[in-house]
Amino acid sequence: MWWIYPVYLVDLVVMVGLSFFLGDLVDKLDKKTKISGAFIGGVLLAAVTSLPELFTALPSIFLVNEPEYVVGDLLGSIVFDMVCLLLETLIFVKNFRNAKLQKFHLVNAGACLLMFAFAAYAFFAPKEWQLMLGDINFVSILIFALYIVTLIIQPKESEEEDEKEEIKWSVKKIVVWFVISAILLIGSSVALTYLTKLIQIEIPVLSGSIAGALLLGIGTSIPEIVSTAQLFKKKNYDAGFGNMIGSCTFDFAIFALSDFLTWHQYNNHVDSNGEFIISQRGLYIANADSIQFEIFGAIVCVLTIALMLFKIFSKAFEKKKALCYTVTSVIAIASLALYLLIYII
Repeated sequence: MWWIYPVYLVDLVVMVGLSFFLGDLVDKLDKKTKISGAFIGGVLLAAVTSLPELFTALPSIFLVNEPEYVVGDLLGSIVFDMVCLLLETLIFVKNFRNAKLQKFHLVNAGACLLMFAFAAYAFFAPKEWQLMLGDINFVSILIFALYIVTLIIQPKESEEEDEKEEIKWSVKKIVVWFVISAILLIGSSVALTYLTKLIQIEIPVLSGSIAGALLLGIGTSIPEIVSTAQLFKKKNYDAGFGNMIGSCTFDFAIFALSDFLTWHQYNNHVDSNGEFIISQRGLYIANADSIQFEIFGAIVCVLTIALMLFKIFSKAFEKKKALCYTVTSVIAIASLALYLLIYII
């Protein structure tokens, strides 16, 4: 079925276009209201550009019966987003040297690393060590609760007064187009899940997790990548870092939510080989792919935190051009190498 591939690409283009438009609407809303730009980038824009992950996870569970797609899509998206954040920082390193980053980004990235640690426990701890509340893995509750905490403590006001631009659109018009575009994005995301399933059938060597990471994870990460590149180009690194890191924590929250749904859908479900698809641990399917995503993802998260620590607390980072370029280059290239290792191994 040759037509699957061009349709897949067209669907990706549609998702990118819709994400561009949604990001523009959020920007208009930012300028039209008194909501801070940091909150817009770290919460609203992150949630908007992560809609594809949410609405590919749900069809993976309920429509195409592929829980491994969720693991590959969400963990793959988180790792891919962080790697792209570091690579985009390297591309725009000239302006990054003198940019300002809020310290809260460290809190958000630290929360993401803690989510990796929680997930690692659920993935790899023995069955008898799993913490269960009825049918729900307690780790998912911790991850979701941690995400809610980051939303609550997210700074709502800008540290500096933003320049206001005249926006002709009314708030009502912005909201109406936002809802319409979000619905269209949801439809494109559901279609992407079906197309991924068809492509995996055409290429049987792809495992569920790898298909999810390559075809869903990368595809659904494009909106975050493009919007962050635009923000970096405009020297708005605060909103850019907020968008990418916020998207990562949002994806973990989607993973936790998917686990709540997946447990009831798949618990004790036996596959064609007589093995449990999910056994006593919910969506946390421990296999070679999930191990790689967990290990390399946590390392890339640490590298991201290291770069932000240098930027926020090291005065030499801002004053010495060579040091800034060297540190950023080493961290970005190391993260890319780690990401490529996932697929080489």
